[in-house]
Amino acid sequence: MSRMACAAAVLAVLAAAPVCAQGRRAEGFGGAGLLGVFDTNRDGVIDKDEIAGAAVALKALDKNGDGTIGADELQGLGRGGPPQGRRAAPAGAGGEAAMFEKPLVPKDEAEKKIVEAIRVMQAGPRYANVPDKHGRFLRLLAEALDAKRIVEIGTSTGESAVWFALALRKTGGTLMTHEIDHGRAELARANFKKAGVADLITIIEGDAHQTVQEHEDPIDILFLDADKQGYLDYIRKLLPLVRPGGLIVAHNMSVRQADPRYVEFITADPNLETTFLFMDEGGVGVTMKKR
Repeated sequence: MSRMACAAAVLAVLAAAPVCAQGRRAEGFGGAGLLGVFDTNRDGVIDKDEIAGAAVALKALDKNGDGTIGADELQGLGRGGPPQGRRAAPAGAGGEAAMFEKPLVPKDEAEKKIVEAIRVMQAGPRYANVPDKHGRFLRLLAEALDAKRIVEIGTSTGESAVWFALALRKTGGTLMTHEIDHGRAELARANFKKAGVADLITIIEGDAHQTVQEHEDPIDILFLDADKQGYLDYIRKLLPLVRPGGLIVAHNMSVRQADPRYVEFITADPNLETTFLFMDEGGVGVTMKKR
């Protein structure tokens, strides 16, 4: 879905919000309800990244999976402020962390080229991609871990892979990324070339549930950012290759999106240690394979 289409989807929901199926009002759904759905970083506004991800947020509202969103599924949105236990960030402030965060400062010309490429990518077709904060986190993990081999499930247009590449050009590592959609894979290839990191990244096209079985070498970081119901299958197939001390990073681990079976798998296994971060911003699960 294009950014314009996503924006249209948000406006369509706003226009339809007061009255839903069979003329019934979706109680509590309005401006505050829209923020509750689309304002994933809870900064009080729906920014361009959140508009670009509107399709995912809308799909999450379809709780019964019937392909439609009815009044019962909208009921209660927007009542009582932020979810219980969560403090609302000041409008427009981006929360306390925003007081300290600054844009990434490139260290050299190659890094500057990558950062500029990310900005160009963000201005084009985005589909499902990580926000800057999550991308910078991925880079930090990869560089701190001195990752030599990263496997990604869900290339999209390549933003997360390029964030990883910021680290890989320092660690001497490579990334293998899986994408089922040929059009997105082609966009990603073009983006990698623009960023000057095409030599660090290999795209494997096809259904990752099958293509992941091609991997044989140890994995330092496994990044999951594809079909949420498929996370359990991916980790079962690839966990034996994740080296001791290696990480499994799962994107979109909010309560609305995470597969409970996957959550149980990564939290109940005594060989794994898991923590959850950025839960006000879509959620990221970080799991370490114990030594």
